[in-house]
Amino acid sequence: EALQTVVAAHRALFDIPVIGITGSNGKTIVKDWLVQLLSPDRRVCASPKSYNSQIGVPLSVWQLSDADAIGIFEAGISEAGEMPRLQNVIRPTIGVFTNIGQAHDENFLTRGQKIAEKLQLFTHCDTLVYCSDHKDIHSVVSDVERFRHIRRFTWGTAADNDVQLLSEDVSEHSTELSIGYNGASFKVTI
Repeated sequence: EALQTVVAAHRALFDIPVIGITGSNGKTIVKDWLVQLLSPDRRVCASPKSYNSQIGVPLSVWQLSDADAIGIFEAGISEAGEMPRLQNVIRPTIGVFTNIGQAHDENFLTRGQKIAEKLQLFTHCDTLVYCSDHKDIHSVVSDVERFRHIRRFTWGTAADNDVQLLSEDVSEHSTELSIGYNGASFKVTI
């Protein structure tokens, strides 16, 4: 608690964009991809490895310095009541919700409660990025009053997403995606 309090004060010294990432899994790889994409153009401070716990988050945010242009931190919880403390340390301006799965289900009354707990990380975000194909997440985000002011940037298979997955062609060594964005379509090979 003391570590979180000290680092929350440290975080308050920086007025830079901060991306907060949560979800049942995929947090670390999404963080690493974002760092790789953003670091050629700006200095990025990010969680090392999978530092997303009650101790790992403040240790990560403590690394913020005046030289950093953006912060990217992941946050994981395993029971109710943990996320508000992490939110206070990270204070993200942009939120990324990777997905929802079975991890730690036993510590929550319902899947909806777990989603609502994780969403507390994004209470003060300007933008929330998530896959609308995760119907449970989309439903909770749409139903919770405090998220109505947050700009949502969605991706998925539905036509009303900001980024639409039009098709997916999986072969032995790669996957080709056809993606729609702003009226244009693109092919991406992974």
